[in-house]
Amino acid sequence: MQCARCAGMNVPEVIVEGGAKLFVMRCVHCGDVIDHIILMNRRRQRSVRPGRPRTSTYGRHRSTWNRSAAIMEES
Repeated sequence: MQCARCAGMNVPEVIVEGGAKLFVMRCVHCGDVIDHIILMNRRRQRSVRPGRPRTSTYGRHRSTWNRSAAIMEES
């Protein structure tokens, strides 16, 4: 299996934490760890994306507002 982050080689690994065993895939090159919960959350995020575009934080309306506010302060 190939790593999604760096295209390196993933190997199976067992992580024991707090008495629980986690079966994961770890990339030999970058160390990225993937388990079934991470994969489930990634699949869920892809399917729930809204159909509208994001609003720009630094859009034209903000620069216009800042210029008009600066003009008003000078007056």
